[in-house]
Amino acid sequence: MSTPSLRQQMLNCHRCEELSCGRKNVVIGEGPVPCNLVFLGEAPGEQEDEKGTPFCGASGTHLRMTAEIAGLKKGMYHTLNTLKCRPPENRKPTTEELKNCHGYLLKQLHAVKPKLIVALGCFAHAAAMDLPPTRIRVTKNAGKIVQFKDLDIPCLLTYHPSFILRMRNTDINRAFTSHLRRARRIAYVL
Repeated sequence: MSTPSLRQQMLNCHRCEELSCGRKNVVIGEGPVPCNLVFLGEAPGEQEDEKGTPFCGASGTHLRMTAEIAGLKKGMYHTLNTLKCRPPENRKPTTEELKNCHGYLLKQLHAVKPKLIVALGCFAHAAAMDLPPTRIRVTKNAGKIVQFKDLDIPCLLTYHPSFILRMRNTDINRAFTSHLRRARRIAYVL
């Protein structure tokens, strides 16, 4: 008997009863495999759950627009989330939910083989550094590079695009653009 593919394992996952019962889609990821650069988000929102695609809402539009400004065209990056299912009412993921999805995330990153991971926001920073989200200070970490815990892959910590849209702070937006330019230089060694 053959082992189900990673994709099939995620589609059939019911580790988080509340998430698996309430989801419309498992949001696996999007982009080329292998790929030099991965954008790692937090958890699917309502539109992502509807379509089964990460970053398809307003924050995804901002991410793609900023990536384009930074010289990263679609097809040059892969997008993933720390969670594969939408938390109800877009609440924050629980520690147990993050742990339940972490093994899938590691397998996905192993398959994509990025040269660099860009961690977008608190829960992506927490996954990268193997810390509880309550110990993460995104503004303090933004722009730093750490080794992704459990993998030998550098990880650039930055803001989540939804935070930038909510704050409407031009300094934070400029820093985010600068971080993506740096990510392009690292992932594609220009």
